[in-house]
Amino acid sequence: MARPQPPVLVQRELLLSNGQADLERLEELVGFQRSGRRLLLLAEQPTTWRPTRKSVDHDLALQQQLHQLMRRAGAELDGVVYLGTGLFARKRTRLQELDRLAERYGTSSGELVLIGRDAILLESIILSGGRALAVGEVRVSGATRYPSLKAALGALS
Repeated sequence: MARPQPPVLVQRELLLSNGQADLERLEELVGFQRSGRRLLLLAEQPTTWRPTRKSVDHDLALQQQLHQLMRRAGAELDGVVYLGTGLFARKRTRLQELDRLAERYGTSSGELVLIGRDAILLESIILSGGRALAVGEVRVSGATRYPSLKAALGALS
């Protein structure tokens, strides 16, 4: 039996417009996922993280909304992974988290692919040996640049 492909990591912010889900970009992701690829969203760890029963954190509500919108469109997300990228976040910790993520999918971090526009996230995936697809004007050494999410997804199809 063939080993399943690792999920493609997509920076969550690429799917948002003014902090809300952008339905046009979600449709691009749905089409990509329907072609048989697994998707995992990657987001910066929130500075005010309150995952409790009584207070619904904005990030958790957004995560739930994206899952529901994808499911209604007939697609499925593998989940959302939060990485620390703030001023006090350590590079080594990010790389270890990417290694653990790859391990969960039975692969190496060198086989991971990230589509994003945050320089820290893109650099982290490159340092871990993976492939970085930069969307927009961000310039990161070792990343391939694309004008849009749709173009980056098309390069992987």
